[in-house]
Amino acid sequence: MSSALALVNRLSTLDEAVIVEALAIREPKTIGLRDLFDLAESLLVTSSIDRGLARLSRAELTSIANGDSDERLIARCDALLLGDDTDIFSEVTERARHWTTSRDQTARPTFLEVSVMDASEARAAFVEGLTAVAMLDELLAAIARGPLRVNASGALPKASLALLEHVMPRTEVPLHELVSWATQARLVTTRLGNIVVDPTRAAGWNHLSHSERWTWLVTQWLEDLSSGASDLLQTTRWTMADLDEAASHELIVTHAWLVPIIDDALVTARLLGLVRESSTSPVALAVLRDGVTALRTFIDKNAPEETNKVVVQHDLSIIASAPLDATTAARLRSMAHVESRGMASTFRLSADSISRALAMGETGESIRAFLEQASVTPVPQNLIYLINDLGAKHGSVLVSRGASRTTVTAANDQLAGLFSVDSNLRNLQLARIDDLTFETAVEPNAVLSMLVEAGYPAIASESGPRAEVVLDEVRHPALAALVARLRSQGGEIPMDASWLKRQLDLAIRNKESVIVTVAMPDGEREFELEVTALANGRLRGRDVRGSVERTLPLDYVTAVRATG
Repeated sequence: MSSALALVNRLSTLDEAVIVEALAIREPKTIGLRDLFDLAESLLVTSSIDRGLARLSRAELTSIANGDSDERLIARCDALLLGDDTDIFSEVTERARHWTTSRDQTARPTFLEVSVMDASEARAAFVEGLTAVAMLDELLAAIARGPLRVNASGALPKASLALLEHVMPRTEVPLHELVSWATQARLVTTRLGNIVVDPTRAAGWNHLSHSERWTWLVTQWLEDLSSGASDLLQTTRWTMADLDEAASHELIVTHAWLVPIIDDALVTARLLGLVRESSTSPVALAVLRDGVTALRTFIDKNAPEETNKVVVQHDLSIIASAPLDATTAARLRSMAHVESRGMASTFRLSADSISRALAMGETGESIRAFLEQASVTPVPQNLIYLINDLGAKHGSVLVSRGASRTTVTAANDQLAGLFSVDSNLRNLQLARIDDLTFETAVEPNAVLSMLVEAGYPAIASESGPRAEVVLDEVRHPALAALVARLRSQGGEIPMDASWLKRQLDLAIRNKESVIVTVAMPDGEREFELEVTALANGRLRGRDVRGSVERTLPLDYVTAVRATG
């Protein structure tokens, strides 16, 4: 007996987001679907059922095949559209029997057990993870200064990698892994061929300490794991070869869908310091078993104390011997070049970096006051002279947006004369309008950046940079649109009548009995019918309970539901 009718009823009530996620896994045929009835029948095709069963373990399939499913398993099947909130569909049970009888039932290999670090190695790995988190913070700052181009496949081209290498401090972490990490944590997103920072998530990130950021990233890592991957990571050595072998044994339909998830999980786990080679940190296993609450004790015991104090030296370098708090690190980054970040950090001030800070709204006084407060030693006199000199000149070059071109205005003839001969500005192709004014076709932000990099005290004459609006990303937009359309499908006749007719047509086609609710003069009555025909506004069928043939006016039928 087909479960299509029960599935249609579930599709009409289940949350749309749940349906979309299930369809992304089940991959039913979607071409030519007219309504939820067509979708239900497409989901009950063998290939689509198998794609759902592939997400269940050997033990879960055995439970389904034996008919002894518990509430948790029924809920999992409901989320995969393999059943409803009370039962698992008969077609699914049949396929589960097929897979459990056609696959080898040998015991799981025992030599793949997880290898656990000792306490000192776990702490060292944690410190490495905090260093990687600091580099992720630098990546977000670099992308915030200017979007990162990606190619059509979403990968970073060589030009983008070269740009990151130029603006990022030294790091042993491959830059493409950092970018993938930021994307998986949804700190950045891709818009119109550019990787940009998600302002909402980044705003929360900026107020967190190193340890809080690490905790947040571990939480994201845990949430992105499927239940199958989580189960394997608790019992299997953390190498791709061992996890692949274990997955092929546990997921008897296919484990191909889990391979990229495990691969990404291992890469991120290495960055976070949850695994070294094949040894797993005990805190990683605790998180998989008990959730992120297990992190607090580990962090309290192992996290290094952060500082807001630095040493400013005569060579214009700034040394932090301990991890910097988020506010101090961000402020230093705004006025100095970052040479290294981690448990100890090095920054370097220059005329270019101070000019950049002035262009972003700092003043000579605010820069000097911050350094005097943060430094445990007196600020060198040569640095004070440099800050005062650049602060006095600040604003002597104005960049503004014209009707169709960008305007650059110098404060005096000396600066205007430099514009004409400076080879660093050749790409701007500045056209002289009068003694102090020039025009260019280059965008204002690019002009401002080039002038500041060339050492000119340039600022934008208009208000601060316009914030880019990043819309919430919709997962599987095509499927979301399909579900919304099918759930709102009405046609030329009222939806209620259309719905009842399709339910009855489905029952006739599948030769199944249904419970029909009929409005009678003395109230509603229910009949269990084996429906045989639907024509001329009348429903015919055999009454299962009374063993008689009944003919009912369709207009009097108020509801139809599957039996059982």
